[in-house]
Amino acid sequence: MIQPDPLYIKNLRVDPPLILAPMSGLSHTVLRQLIAEYGGCGLYYSEMLSARALPLETPDSSPWLRSTTRERPIIYQLLVSSADELPTAIEKIESCNGDGLDLNMGCTTALITKRGGGISLMKDLKRAEVIVKTSRSATNLPLTAKIRLGWTLNWDTLKEFCLMLQDSGVDAISVHPRLKQDRFKRPARWEYIGRIKELIDIPVIGNGDVDSPEAAMRMFERTGCDAVMIGRAAVRCPWLFRQIAASLSSHVHNESLPEPPDAYNRFVSLLETSFEPEYTFPLLKRFTFYFAKNYAFGHTLWRLVHNAGSVAKAAELANEFFSTQTPNLARIFHE
Repeated sequence: MIQPDPLYIKNLRVDPPLILAPMSGLSHTVLRQLIAEYGGCGLYYSEMLSARALPLETPDSSPWLRSTTRERPIIYQLLVSSADELPTAIEKIESCNGDGLDLNMGCTTALITKRGGGISLMKDLKRAEVIVKTSRSATNLPLTAKIRLGWTLNWDTLKEFCLMLQDSGVDAISVHPRLKQDRFKRPARWEYIGRIKELIDIPVIGNGDVDSPEAAMRMFERTGCDAVMIGRAAVRCPWLFRQIAASLSSHVHNESLPEPPDAYNRFVSLLETSFEPEYTFPLLKRFTFYFAKNYAFGHTLWRLVHNAGSVAKAAELANEFFSTQTPNLARIFHE
């Protein structure tokens, strides 16, 4: 049995080395709290936060900055296109007691790339270098970067980019080994996680196609990565981290699988106590899209919730659905 060592990102200890990925509209305080209640997650990422808008926001005014003591340690991810945006944005993260800072260099959304953010930085080495060096000089917090393989599959270009990140002060790199155009249409190229791990001296976090304890163990074994990051599969199964942690260590007790309806209703309860009403229903619909994959007729659950019009009605309809359907937790879900 693989028993990976704790991950250290600068002075930040991550144990177990299992990490919740940053996901727009999903990696908010409610999902993080739910995952924390099940246990097994060693580090939480926020969803991406606009470096340009962040200085004007507070945890009171912006739900995306909110967190609880259970969601620790937490790294806030910044969406940035210019180094000028960084100093005040980093000050805001430090004022919110973030445990680290991540630079989004992998988002493929067209609007973001057109504005110079996300994966567009992987086409502009010099601009990316200035952003990393400015971040490093602005904070002593652990600094990470999340990347893809780039716009085209070119090892020399990717190698140069990863070495730049390391030399410019990044403390760890998260690698989602797909190209810009891949989206989620093809399997992640895990072999590139391994190649980057062999290339650089700082920790490498693997991400992509981990949807079970067996897949997590395969990623550790095949790539040599220092930690595994999980995204959409953890939305579908918020208890997945606990399952993986139990498979990696005899010291973690793996209780019987929770009942998915209990997890769904707990999400609803946390949603209503953590966010203002105008946010709750859209966020429930987004969560349900992934959670519904636990059921053979999940599309029916998604349709019922999507058309409900309110959280209360959605919860009522969801529970009626749960009373007649049996979850299939063994279904494969490729991240």
